Amino acid sequence: MSNTTSTVHSYRPARLTVSRVVKLMRAGAGLHCSYSPKAWALSNGWEVGEPVALKVIDRTDIVGVGDCLFGAEFSQTFRYVG
Repeated sequence: MSNTTSTVHSYRPARLTVSRVVKLMRAGAGLHCSYSPKAWALSNGWEVGEPVALKVIDRTDIVGVGDCLFGAEFSQTFRYVG
């Protein structure tokens, strides 16, 4: 048995709400989209469900940072700019 405390949280996409994701982003986390396979995750490693991620990026205080592969395509990283 170990005496250390784990700092890894077992959040699943179903547990993260829009307000929780925005709160984490306000504190500095970024929201990333990957395409192989398509998945959303915060920079702290927590997976975010697609329905929640799409609602988050639709907010006016969340912006894409412009890291797309081809010109004016969809950004893959989003930040809070409140």
